[in-house]
Amino acid sequence: MRSEIRLSSHSRPRVADGFLLVLLIVLTALSPRFLPAGSAGEQLTVRTIDSVTEISLDADGRHPVTGPLGTAFLVVEKGRARLENAPCPLKICEAMGSIERPGQVIVCLPNRIVVKVSGLEEIDAVSR
Repeated sequence: MRSEIRLSSHSRPRVADGFLLVLLIVLTALSPRFLPAGSAGEQLTVRTIDSVTEISLDADGRHPVTGPLGTAFLVVEKGRARLENAPCPLKICEAMGSIERPGQVIVCLPNRIVVKVSGLEEIDAVSR
C-alpha cells in the first residue's frame, strides 16, 4: 500500500501569521522613538591663518573672526552657529547657513576661515 502526501502550493494564512505581521508593522512604526537622536555638538573650533580658537556652542553672542580680507562675525544662538558680515565677495560662507551637529563645517576660502563643530560624531555608511 502506497500513501501519497499532497502538498498544496498555496497554504492559507494562519492567525499566527497575522499576529506576526501586525507586530512587525508596529515595531517598524515605533523604531525611530527608540533610536538615539542625533547628538548635538559641544564646541566650535575656529581656524584662521594666525590662530585656532575654541568657542562653546552654549556661549551665545557675536564673536569676531579676523582673516586676511577683514573681520567676519561668528553668531552663536541656541546651540547653532553661522557666519555673518563676511568680507569675501561672494558670501558663500554666509549662504551655508547654521551648523550644529558634530562634523559640520563652514568654510570661507577667500578669508581663510574654517569653523567646525566638535563633539561625538555619528557613524554612518556614507562617511565611514
